[in-house]
Amino acid sequence: MKLQVFLLIVFVLVNVPKVILAKDKFSPAILVDDTVITHYELDQRARFYKILNFPGNHEREAKETLIDDRLKMRAAEKLGVKLQDDRLNFEMQAFAQRANLTVDQFTERLAKQGVDRSTWESYIRIPALWFETINKKFAAKITKNIDQTGKSFDLETGSELQVLLTEIIIPAQQGFEEEALNEVEKLRKIKSFEKFSEAASRYSVAPTREVGGKIKWQNLSSLPSIVRPLIAGLSIGEVSEPLPIPGGMAIFQLRDLRESNFKKSRTRYIEYAEFSFQKNSNVKNSLISDIMSCDDLYSFLNSVKKADLIRENVDVASLSKSRKSTLSNLDENEFIFNDIDGNREKLLMLCGRQEKKTLSKNEVNEIYRSLANKRLLSLADTYLQKLRQEARIVFK
Repeated sequence: MKLQVFLLIVFVLVNVPKVILAKDKFSPAILVDDTVITHYELDQRARFYKILNFPGNHEREAKETLIDDRLKMRAAEKLGVKLQDDRLNFEMQAFAQRANLTVDQFTERLAKQGVDRSTWESYIRIPALWFETINKKFAAKITKNIDQTGKSFDLETGSELQVLLTEIIIPAQQGFEEEALNEVEKLRKIKSFEKFSEAASRYSVAPTREVGGKIKWQNLSSLPSIVRPLIAGLSIGEVSEPLPIPGGMAIFQLRDLRESNFKKSRTRYIEYAEFSFQKNSNVKNSLISDIMSCDDLYSFLNSVKKADLIRENVDVASLSKSRKSTLSNLDENEFIFNDIDGNREKLLMLCGRQEKKTLSKNEVNEIYRSLANKRLLSLADTYLQKLRQEARIVFK
């Protein structure tokens, strides 16, 4: 009898801590109004970020993003936005394919490192839900724009917006994430389409490296939901924020955008800018790092002493042979520096090429559509901050 009591005591002492530990694992870590984020969810998200080689503190990022996820889910529920299973499957397939894996293979890889499939599904589902939610909530507010004559018109919605991208995927081995991020940040400073493509051939591990990282025309709506917000806010020539993916980091350069019924026309008119300034290495370095489009030059005109800016939209036939030759070698928003004399130098930048000297309504619509995407993302960020301010967030 005493032996049985002793064995019972031993059993309790051995197993009760396990039960308590399991209970604590699923106990609330954060309360977001009436929803709960468990310690298990936090651990799973942090592990997932570690597998993807996310930069920064994984535990802190897990807390912040899971709070945002709860707020985004509630916003989607209020507007009746739901994500169909086939859409989720498509998003997961696209995500896994970037690591040259199937969904099942990526799931197995996660399981071996202690991460459930549901953690991955949540990571994919929420951005897709959020994109649909902000579209439903704000799209109607930004469809009105003003054309160059001041007359209001609606953005056309009958055709699909398409994007032309170049991608670079940099491998990020465990323990070397910081080095990979530093390399990505260097690549993001490239302005030239040609040089970015050369960098893709040299550094990218994506299959597209064989063609300089260039991706064929894609419908914006067909891109994976975690990629779409990065692309929607870009100007032509701009490079996206880095996107952590399995085994590496991806960046994308927007080469062009168009509507699906767009037809390529020959170039007759060319717009360029010429910015001259006194030789100064600091000014030159600032121009290299900060200028993304011709419009950016106006801010330098006000801040750089004895600077001059000329911007013209002219018939190609009217250009001198040397000027025509120089501009023909530049991509849109690409620039070069030339010496004027011993004291001054100039930046010559290609602003754009077009068939007509004045933009058509469709061309203006295309520009405004890009601006509308940026505005939509700005409204989404503001809306999320508002949701955070209104929410009751308690850390247990």
